Amino acid sequence: MTASTPASTMKAVFLAVGLLAISAIAFAEEQKKELSEEGLAVLNQLQELRKEEDDALAAIDDENERALISKILDKEEDEADKLEETKETTRVKRAVRRRGRRAGRARAARRRFLRRLRRNQRRAAQKRRAHARRHRKNQRRAAAKIRRIQQRG
Repeated sequence: MTASTPASTMKAVFLAVGLLAISAIAFAEEQKKELSEEGLAVLNQLQELRKEEDDALAAIDDENERALISKILDKEEDEADKLEETKETTRVKRAVRRRGRRAGRARAARRRFLRRLRRNQRRAAQKRRAHARRHRKNQRRAAAKIRRIQQRG
């Protein structure tokens, strides 16, 4: 094939345009977006509310109740997102925002793991002490038995 055929010319043009597009995307600078003072104030308020929500959840001692509450909140968020999707069908689809719940769940799972670990370590220490106590008692009993036998004989 020679370079003058229309198919090879089209391939070369598409290749050049593709490389140009890739290089333009690779070297494009990101636009810096800054919030206004009002936007920053709203953002701070939302962050404080989320922090209060997480603190309130962390204050609950009963793990089952905490899990139920977080499940209910997640369900409400999902329903709210579904309502938004039905209202705005032209919006850009994106992942549901979880607001750090996964981190909370991970923290709770870690707490449960550490509590179970401490309980198991405590139980193992008690078993070691009980075994040593039984061993000392058996040693004393055996020594007393030997002394009795020696006194008789």
